[in-house]
Amino acid sequence: MALSKHSKILDREALQTWVSVQRSGGKTIGFTCGAFDILHAGHVEYLTAARAYCGALLVAVNSDSSIKSYKGELRPINKQEHRLKVVAALEDVDAVTLMEESRPAGLIELLKPDVYIKGGDYTGGNLRSKPLVESYGGLVVTIPIDSEISTTAILERAAQLELHDRVAPEARTQQPRLVFLDRDGTLIRDVPFLHDPSRVELMPGVLDRLKALQEAGFTLVVITNQQGIGLGYYSEQEFFEVNQALFRQLAPAGIKIARIYYCPHSLADECDCRKPGKLLLERAVNYFGTKPELCYMVGDSISDCEAAASAGCASVLISEKSGVEAPCSYRASSFREAADWILTRSTASHMA
Repeated sequence: MALSKHSKILDREALQTWVSVQRSGGKTIGFTCGAFDILHAGHVEYLTAARAYCGALLVAVNSDSSIKSYKGELRPINKQEHRLKVVAALEDVDAVTLMEESRPAGLIELLKPDVYIKGGDYTGGNLRSKPLVESYGGLVVTIPIDSEISTTAILERAAQLELHDRVAPEARTQQPRLVFLDRDGTLIRDVPFLHDPSRVELMPGVLDRLKALQEAGFTLVVITNQQGIGLGYYSEQEFFEVNQALFRQLAPAGIKIARIYYCPHSLADECDCRKPGKLLLERAVNYFGTKPELCYMVGDSISDCEAAASAGCASVLISEKSGVEAPCSYRASSFREAADWILTRSTASHMA
């Protein structure tokens, strides 16, 4: 990380110099640490209170990898570079450093801060670093948080808002028609255990036929098995990044994927959501408030057709292989042919 000499963000070498300078000026060093993923009022209150216990406050921000080790693969929301900048911008914070470790013992031993400060639910009795701080004569302080707010609560609130859609009764005159789309081998070329966004390549005909389906009033929904996550070949974050690459290729044509339903489990997990199971399709049908008979599934695998048949949806199998039994409504040699069949069939049913 390139650091400005005037920045509050310090690497380990610059940090030791900073501590020496502060001490030579007669200041006590306060130290605290945390993820600070989505900065909120609780963080600000806590850091303001922490500054009152010392002459100079140092904040160690957990690295992305350390956060993943105790919060899971989907966190942090914000990258470490961004979180460092946000914390450094606070007036009560005098210096910020990146902490690769999940625990601060190494930094505490290196810097020997005068005051070790933690907030939230911590008490002096459950801080594992307390004996280390007290061994060199340091003070341990815990600060309760007044604001009933947390990053987890903010994320849960955002997820709830995303799940709810308030629509006036007159805004929807008919139930939506859905096209369920398998991803790998159907929308994009099938790359085994795809996790590199640069390898996302649309299949022929996908761009203009998705646009035609969307203009005909269909809502586009992706239904995909991603056992590579369960097998450990790639993370959910890498799966999301591949999807973002797909979205970027669809965006210039104005194509919008309304929702993605995915199964992250391996075949050995024997889950209900993996196609040919129908769970993901049923969830989508319920979410959009429609009926299975108004929905179509397009995929390149027999399991796509089996999932559609179980859910009560029509299906199109994209395959040039003949003689393979599959419970599909139609066989197509390309995505273009599959989409055109849906368009023709839906037009005929509307005219009937």
